[in-house]
Amino acid sequence: MADIVVGVDGSPGSHVALCWALDEAERHGCGLRAVVGIGHGGPPRPEESDGLAERAAHVLHETVAATVPAGSAVHVAEEVVDQPGAEALLTVGHDARMIVVGARGRGVLHRLRVGSVSASVAVHSPAPVVIARGGDPAQTCGRPARAVAVGVDGSPNSLAALAWAAQEAYRRGVALIAVHAWLAAIPLPFAEAPGEITQALEEQAQAALDEAVATVRDALPAGLELRRRVVPDSPTQALLAAGRECDLVVVGARGHGGFAELLLGSVSHQCMIHCPTPVAIIRRR
Repeated sequence: MADIVVGVDGSPGSHVALCWALDEAERHGCGLRAVVGIGHGGPPRPEESDGLAERAAHVLHETVAATVPAGSAVHVAEEVVDQPGAEALLTVGHDARMIVVGARGRGVLHRLRVGSVSASVAVHSPAPVVIARGGDPAQTCGRPARAVAVGVDGSPNSLAALAWAAQEAYRRGVALIAVHAWLAAIPLPFAEAPGEITQALEEQAQAALDEAVATVRDALPAGLELRRRVVPDSPTQALLAAGRECDLVVVGARGHGGFAELLLGSVSHQCMIHCPTPVAIIRRR
C-alpha cells in the first residue's frame, strides 16, 4: 500500500501540511513519509554544507515529535534527501498515494520556499498533490466535517479529479459538490443576454455536468451524497466560493505546457494560491 508523502521544512506552513497529512494517513490506513530536501541544485557553499543534513534531520524530527501524538496508529518515516525541496518530494513521492505540501513557508534553512516547492510539485507530480492550508488545525478540532468540492468541465483531468474527490468525500463521510461554471462561456457582447439565451446556456451546462458524472459513474462509491451545482460564474470564482463552505477543493491539472500557470491550468493555479481551504490537484495517470 502506497504511503502519503509530506514536505516538512520547519515553517508554519509545513506544520499545517504535516497535521493534514497525518489525519489523511489515518483515514487511508497507510504510512506517512515526512521529507525535507537539502540539495542546493548546484555546488554547495562551505558555510551552508557544514552540518546541513544534521540540522535538517533535527528540525524534521522535532517537528514530527511535536505533531504526531504518542500511540498514533500511523507509522511516520523521517527522510532527509540530498536534493532541492521539490526534487526531493518528487523523487520520494513518485509512487506515493499523494504528496502534501504547505502553501508557503520560509524553510528550515532560509532557502526552502514552500510556495515555490508546492507549485513545482503540483506541475510535475503524477500523484495527487494537496496544498494544505487553513491555519492551526487545533482551531477546527471538533468541528463537524464539511463537504468536498470538485471542479468539473468534462476534460480528462477533471474527470480524474471527480473520481478522486468522490472517494475522498466517501472516506470522510461527507457530501461531494460537483461544480460546473458556465458564465465564462458567454461571449462578452452577450453578457446581458435575454433570459431564454441564458436559460439555454444553463441547460447545456447542466447536461455537460450530468454527462461528466455519468462517465465516471462506476468510480463513484455506493451511498455517496452527490450534489450537482451549475454556477453562473467563472470556474475560479465558483470554486473559491465553494472553498469557503468545504474542507477540500479538488481540481484537475492541465496538460504540459510552458509556465507553471499554463502547466497547471489557470483555474487550478488560482485555486492553489487563493483558496481558503486545502486544494488537491489531480492529473490523470
